Amino acid sequence: MADLKIFIADDHQILIDGIISFFNELDSFEVIGYANDGINLLRDIAVKTPDIILLDLNMPKLDGISTLKKLKESYPNIKVIILSNYHQSQLIKETKSLGASGYVLKNGSKSDLLTAIETAQSGKLYFPEAEEVNLNTQLVFTDEFMKKHQLTKREVEIIRLVCEELSSKEIGDKLFIAEFTVTTHRRNILSKLGLKNTPGLINFAKQNGIA
Repeated sequence: MADLKIFIADDHQILIDGIISFFNELDSFEVIGYANDGINLLRDIAVKTPDIILLDLNMPKLDGISTLKKLKESYPNIKVIILSNYHQSQLIKETKSLGASGYVLKNGSKSDLLTAIETAQSGKLYFPEAEEVNLNTQLVFTDEFMKKHQLTKREVEIIRLVCEELSSKEIGDKLFIAEFTVTTHRRNILSKLGLKNTPGLINFAKQNGIA
């Protein structure tokens, strides 16, 4: 039986490297390429056609929603699984309606990703239960909020996982990055926000609707 061919599209190279490393340890899977934006993804899969595309929603040049539309128009037989930070009902419903085969949260586990791929390949759909998101949570991800506090998307994501009482190692496992990288992010976050410790960070998160 031929290996299942996977293509990854995400603007975080560290996450791509982590996913590739994960699949390299498994039989029956082959990562045939990756791209950091939608335009390069569409260009590359015209040359090498994957069975499954793991697609980030938040990418430069061409965002995930626009890329998904183009993919389903030109390559309807390729299964597309969304990788996302956002557990929002509107996004989940929209990607499902546009033809995605699955939706995996980036703070989920490696087994979630594997289950989504196997489910999609069997012809079924893999989507989490949609959550209605309150206004505070939506505000967290605005450019204005991140610019105000000089935070990146990845740093906001790590703050949320810290608030779930995960260790740096557990956060690293969920995000496919090294424990040392998470520790560095946490140190940078505290420095940017002028905080001294994790309790202070959790308090900041609660005040700003992250936790």
